[in-house]
Amino acid sequence: MTSPDHSPAAGSPPGRVRAGTRFLEFFCAAMMAMMVAMLFIQVAARYALNDPPEWTEELARTAFVYATFAGGALAVAYNAHLKIDSLVELLPPQVQPWIRLTTTAVAIIFLGVVIYYSLQMLPQLAFQPLTALPFLSKAWFFAAVPVGCALMLIYETVRLWEHVGELRGSSARKEA
Repeated sequence: MTSPDHSPAAGSPPGRVRAGTRFLEFFCAAMMAMMVAMLFIQVAARYALNDPPEWTEELARTAFVYATFAGGALAVAYNAHLKIDSLVELLPPQVQPWIRLTTTAVAIIFLGVVIYYSLQMLPQLAFQPLTALPFLSKAWFFAAVPVGCALMLIYETVRLWEHVGELRGSSARKEA
């Protein structure tokens, strides 16, 4: 399993994506802070007033889902998703970049499929209100899936280009 090392060699995002990654970090922190605040309000109201507001739970749940998918994109950006590299490390060094390229391509295809089907679902949810927040539609809640997966797709595409560059560099070294 790889550690979430943030050095360039470990697959941290290149400089051109760093500003977006920083924004995602702040967004995740804001969602976590909102979730904690909403749950605090709910617990305090439950014990002090014996009547917690229902909207706090729904807002906290929405913040949790957005933090989860944005956090997933951060994990992709920092190459920190749970994976086991033991088998890849046992393969010959000339095969390893091809395995990394293939697994990244499979991840891109998977994310594309998830985005496609989650976008198909959003119009069906557009006119269904959230239970405790009837002025918001369920589409806002479920939009975290395609948004988060699209962010992951961006980072995986950048990583794919890095793998292609790595393969080009290794083939150029072989020719020299």
